[in-house]
Amino acid sequence: MFNHYQRRGKCEWYEGLADFVAEYNRRQGSQYVRSDCLDITRVGSQTAKQPEVLVTDKHTGNQMVIERKSVVWPPSYIQRHENEHQFAETIWQITRGRFQDASYALCISGTELEILNQHDTRRVAAEIGTVLLSLDSARLPIRRPVPVGWAFGISGEHEDRLGITVIQQSPMRIEDFTGTEVSAHTATVMAQQLAAAAPKFVGYENARRVVLLDFYGKTLHEGDIPALMPDMAVPDCIDEIWMTTREWISEDDFAIGFARIFDRQ
Repeated sequence: MFNHYQRRGKCEWYEGLADFVAEYNRRQGSQYVRSDCLDITRVGSQTAKQPEVLVTDKHTGNQMVIERKSVVWPPSYIQRHENEHQFAETIWQITRGRFQDASYALCISGTELEILNQHDTRRVAAEIGTVLLSLDSARLPIRRPVPVGWAFGISGEHEDRLGITVIQQSPMRIEDFTGTEVSAHTATVMAQQLAAAAPKFVGYENARRVVLLDFYGKTLHEGDIPALMPDMAVPDCIDEIWMTTREWISEDDFAIGFARIFDRQ
């Protein structure tokens, strides 16, 4: 259920909110356009607590403010996800041109990797990548305990993919929780994020107040989220809640879509 956007500026408008407003206009028949990016205005040495953007309907003059929040569970998910990408990219850069004759698997301890910062992740990947460069493919598989636990050899599961596939292994991860437990944890984080969004709407009582949620995780499906809403305590100052979704273009690619999961009417 993981979504992320390429950061192109400080204003969230350029990170997906423009697309959200366009979709909102299409569904609602409104004509909202951006009036201001609010959450980048500094008061003294700090950024004021404001919604992300203010939009105004150019036909009616009605205003809407949008606050974006991330729902992450487990808490380490994003760090682990980023470390996975950083590690794999470093390995592929160092070993570029090698191990293209077959399908190879590099298995790494996810438990050890997820606690590292970006610098240490690159360092560990560089150490392992340097070892891989010196290996004779005829002497595989190989297993080493340092700098973290890892193993490398011919892959029987990815025979249609030449080169190195990086696989992170962990003995205790979110897969060990039941669906009910994951839903409960996710609902708790949702409630916390909605409560955190509420103060942003102070002073915008005459505007439509909307929260857009991004979900980060991989156990729940997007279709599981609406079922969490009936028991959710939504602050009175929130008029609508939307979530980002994945609209699949192909088996390996998707576009970002949006679904409304709460409307106070």
